[in-house]
Amino acid sequence: MTTFRELEAFVAVVDLGTFERAARSLGTSQSNISRVISGFEEAFDKPLFNREQRAVRLTMEGQEVLRLARGILRHRANLTERFGHPDLVSSTLRLGVTELVALTWLGRFLAELRQKYPRLRVEPQVGSSSSLHTLLRNGQLDVAIVLSAIRTTEMARLPLGVARFGWYCAPDLPTSAGLSLAEFERHTVLLQGDARTGVSVSSKWLLDRNVQPTNTVHIDSLVALAGICAAGLGLGCLPSAIARGLVQNGTLREVEIPIGGPELEYIALIRIDAISNFHRTVAALAHQQCNFQASFYGA
Repeated sequence: MTTFRELEAFVAVVDLGTFERAARSLGTSQSNISRVISGFEEAFDKPLFNREQRAVRLTMEGQEVLRLARGILRHRANLTERFGHPDLVSSTLRLGVTELVALTWLGRFLAELRQKYPRLRVEPQVGSSSSLHTLLRNGQLDVAIVLSAIRTTEMARLPLGVARFGWYCAPDLPTSAGLSLAEFERHTVLLQGDARTGVSVSSKWLLDRNVQPTNTVHIDSLVALAGICAAGLGLGCLPSAIARGLVQNGTLREVEIPIGGPELEYIALIRIDAISNFHRTVAALAHQQCNFQASFYGA
């Protein structure tokens, strides 16, 4: 008879790509996962995995079993969430967040999760919105909190809140506190984004407003961007919550331009084929705690 343990192991192997990663995720050994999967496959007339390839690949029958297995596990999670006591919910939440979320309200959100689900284990992963979307799509995350610019038809999009950005520079940078767009375009502009491709939501925001700086530098990390901005290398687009404390201690000063700064919407992404009441509760708690106006250190 098929067990929940077998279904969990099967889905974990498919989602994580290897027996080793699945074992680590489920808190067991690789040999135990292999034994569970072997027992699971014995219940079927045809193989579930394509053994001719080194990577984990499902056969057509395996893909159908995966779809049904996800549904069964989702119904079990819904049953536990609806009729069980939250203190008894024991699970792992693989949570993806952007750097800005980690630097602002993530701590308060996790505290609320721990209070509601004392036995819940959270495995956080910090990355860009695009990289988190890929991990979620591949089954390596359960929930991802990302920019709403991510477009997808295979996932539920649950609105969370808005992050407001402004323009900042080093105190001794030779520029006035208010710039025309023409003056702004002559400066080096520092934006968070992929340094290799020069792609970012902020650069698209500027382009949509027909603003084209002469020189734009993309930096992966918000913390690094703030440091480079404070070093006097250009005008940086930074979240107000992160920059506020740096302005107060004299590390940065704010610069105003006619179009203001970006206001970027954040959402929680959850795969439609895996969403449960538990995931909806997680998203609802995230919505309650979402506050991009206060940094984690309270500045």
